[in-house]
Amino acid sequence: MHSEQHPGPIAVRYAVLVGFVTLVAVPVYVFVEPPWRGLVMRLASALVLGVAILELRGTLARALTEIGRSPLDDARAPAVTRPDVPPRFLALIDDVRAAVRSRRYFEQGLWPRLVALASRPLARPAPRSLGRGPSLASLRNVIAAIEKQP
Repeated sequence: MHSEQHPGPIAVRYAVLVGFVTLVAVPVYVFVEPPWRGLVMRLASALVLGVAILELRGTLARALTEIGRSPLDDARAPAVTRPDVPPRFLALIDDVRAAVRSRRYFEQGLWPRLVALASRPLARPAPRSLGRGPSLASLRNVIAAIEKQP
């Protein structure tokens, strides 16, 4: 449930805070040299403002917690994997995605592993423009060639 606070207790709490800060700041203001008086007032004001901002932040955090997660938060959360999918298979999917995006990753990471799986030399897939790795169709053909080998 959404809990609302009434402004009365909040006003009393801040009146006490301002009174206490004033009670401490006025004697300091009177006893310091005139060039330092502006600093004393700024520090006293900063203290009251800082407490107010911290309380506002806490109130906002509690309100957001009560509301729950937004669709954006759900989209940013990592996908939940099924327990029956092996982690090595998920890592392989990530490797293939990286190889398609980066020609360098393909050349130095995935291609040597594909060559190690093959019993005969493989035909290297054609490069794509802008430093991207081979297309998924090219990788599919290479994997099919590996599977056909004895």
